[in-house]
Amino acid sequence: MGIKTICYLSFGYPSITKSIEYAGKYIEGGCDAIEVSIPPKNPYRDSKFLQDLYAVALSQCDNYDRYLDGIAEMVRQYPSTEFFFVLYHEVIMAIGAEKLGQFCNEHRIVNVISGDLHDEKAIKTLRKYGVKLARSVNYKMDEDDIQRCIETDGFTYMQAFPSEGQYVKPGFEDLSTCIKYLRERKVSEPVYCGAGIKSPEDAKKVKEAGGNGFFVGSSIIKLYDEPEKLVELIKEYKESAED
Repeated sequence: MGIKTICYLSFGYPSITKSIEYAGKYIEGGCDAIEVSIPPKNPYRDSKFLQDLYAVALSQCDNYDRYLDGIAEMVRQYPSTEFFFVLYHEVIMAIGAEKLGQFCNEHRIVNVISGDLHDEKAIKTLRKYGVKLARSVNYKMDEDDIQRCIETDGFTYMQAFPSEGQYVKPGFEDLSTCIKYLRERKVSEPVYCGAGIKSPEDAKKVKEAGGNGFFVGSSIIKLYDEPEKLVELIKEYKESAED
């Protein structure tokens, strides 16, 4: 058995209806889980590529209740697929932690990734509904980030590969070294790797480094106009990470 193939879905791009259709294509390609974002109005942590997707989505619809309705429909259509949320603090606050927790509980969405959610009241509310809060760490290997990964009950989102010009902590230039260190520090939940994965060969590197899964996003989103190629590429990603 290989590691988990997780496909990123920028929900609302190019429309809510189309997002649900593309989720079906992801599943046809054999993905194990889908990471779903709801577009923030200030996506300061993301690349311009993702910021542009969010802008298109928000130009179509800026009502988060409609996004939740669409996601509920997607979960209904694909009941055997695991879905994650990746959400900015501002989106969680706009929806409301209580409402989001109830939604996740009702629709069997267990994991929520949020790189900037540090509101203890919101975190406590989400956990009340069984939500596991995933935490992230990158090649800076910041001690505060690592500590949050140790303490969380959700998975760890590890940056797969550093971007050009990014600071890399000396001694942590290699993904396998980073993952080994996280394990030594008693990060016990799965380590899924994302950001910088551009080809099936990259997914294979994640597996060899000891990752439990990988996220793929831009390379498949760029094939939305060629759905057959999109499905085939996801199959290639999945095959590359199999034993």
